[in-house]
Amino acid sequence: MKVLFVSFPHHTHYFSMVPLASALRTAGHEVRVASHPDLTEQITGAGLTAVPVGTPDWYFNDPHAPELLGQILEDGSAHVQGFDFTRDDPGQWTHESLLALENIAVASLYASVSNDTMLDDLVAYARHWRPDLVIWEQHTFAGAVAARAVGAAHARLLHGVDITVRARQEFLRLTAALPGPAQDPTAEWLGRAVRRYAPHLGFIEDMVTGQWTVDITPPGSRLDLGLRTVGVRHVPHNGPSVVPDWLREPADRPRVCLTLGLSGELDHAPFSFGALLDGLAGLDAEIVATLGADARDQLGPVPQNVRLVEFVPLNDLLPTCAAVVHHGGIGTRATAELHGVPQLLLPYGWDTVAKARRVAELGHGLYLPADGLTVDALRTAVERLLTEESFTKAADRVRTEILAEPTPNEAVRELERLTAEHTGQTTDAPPSTVTTAPFA
Repeated sequence: MKVLFVSFPHHTHYFSMVPLASALRTAGHEVRVASHPDLTEQITGAGLTAVPVGTPDWYFNDPHAPELLGQILEDGSAHVQGFDFTRDDPGQWTHESLLALENIAVASLYASVSNDTMLDDLVAYARHWRPDLVIWEQHTFAGAVAARAVGAAHARLLHGVDITVRARQEFLRLTAALPGPAQDPTAEWLGRAVRRYAPHLGFIEDMVTGQWTVDITPPGSRLDLGLRTVGVRHVPHNGPSVVPDWLREPADRPRVCLTLGLSGELDHAPFSFGALLDGLAGLDAEIVATLGADARDQLGPVPQNVRLVEFVPLNDLLPTCAAVVHHGGIGTRATAELHGVPQLLLPYGWDTVAKARRVAELGHGLYLPADGLTVDALRTAVERLLTEESFTKAADRVRTEILAEPTPNEAVRELERLTAEHTGQTTDAPPSTVTTAPFA
């Protein structure tokens, strides 16, 4: 069969799709990966065939006011990122607040990524190539639009906690209790989008959830939202990678990986990366800190127990580590769990707080919320990960759970079966597998 992957134009989102795309290709299926031109080099670098759609620099694609559009995207994304997805603040879980979340998320993120130019190119390619199955990254709804327009089966690939669908289900529940008609920004946008290419069709809820979900997170971290789900083991993809000389020898003391992204800074932290490293000085551990070249040049001297590196493949580094400190990135958390490494998360928003809490609940790590993030608290948490055996035992349990999941290769047969079941479903009948689960 022909399988079209549709990815968000950021390498960390795309990397989560590579193992499944490669498994389908090596099983004999034809595979293409569509995304904005910004991602083409990453797609081809993984040995897959790219289909560039839309324009480069998608977040500045308005020829009349690119700076204004960029500011709208930045401000809107900040609102969505900072929303209380864990429901600590009941005031943010009213119909009014959830409606505002939908409005802002659609305008500033979803419809910006899946903009008209990108949709036009994607649907045109889908009509030409005629995929049997479209697998779209959880925020890239263009994949669902294209699949519905051409009658292909489609699945959503989930690489984190399903917080946005959970919030939407609560929004729909509250909306259903209102008298008379009510706004649904997501349905209105996606309905308009699909009618642009197939006027006889409209919105159905599986354009948000997929006809089924491919979930690469550990079973114990998933939310039960009543959705048809195919669990698949996370397999790390780090992009083009080289194992450095120093990583070919055993560490002479416990090793801690510290990775906060290329900038090495946390916007919500009241201290610098340098102060963080100084706080870890004197620990009986080797601190391997990843930092972009520009940030490294501005850093100055570091403690003797710190090894600064610009990049090192986490799938090779983390098996040598006793702990990892990170900001909740997709690949870092998943790779740490796969290798049974206790972790300290410094969450910043989106689904990172939900992920961090679940890590703490399952016992294989700790997290420091923004209001408790100090250098002393971070050092204490790292010391606990290195000295308390319970974290390692819990991390081993999560690793065992992950290894029991089907590999991408083993999941191919189920994807073939589901594709045959759903291909050609372009009616407006409500999908039978989508239910609304109460918020837990």
